[in-house]
Amino acid sequence: MDFRVGGMERAQYRFNEGTPFKGATLTNDGSYHDIVPNQRIVVSSRMAIGGKNISVSLATFEFLPSEKGTELIFTYQSAFLEGADGPEMRQNGWRTLFDRLSEELGR
Repeated sequence: MDFRVGGMERAQYRFNEGTPFKGATLTNDGSYHDIVPNQRIVVSSRMAIGGKNISVSLATFEFLPSEKGTELIFTYQSAFLEGADGPEMRQNGWRTLFDRLSEELGR
């Protein structure tokens, strides 16, 4: 991960046994477009399965001071292409990640 404006990140996973795409590779390529410390991060990404694009997304993370510390506003926009998992699975994935983050920060 190259966390700077213009920086890139790449994650690759291979689907396990019992999944709809057993053995296929899922690739997520991201690019950082805006980073304002303690305020905002904007990143776009392209997701592909087996080299075929399935979605293109723009995610904005906004950090606002609050009485309890920091409030996070997350905005996610995506175009789901042929073969995509759709918004429900993506929403569940983001919820899981944010739940894990909340647990970690609560320690």
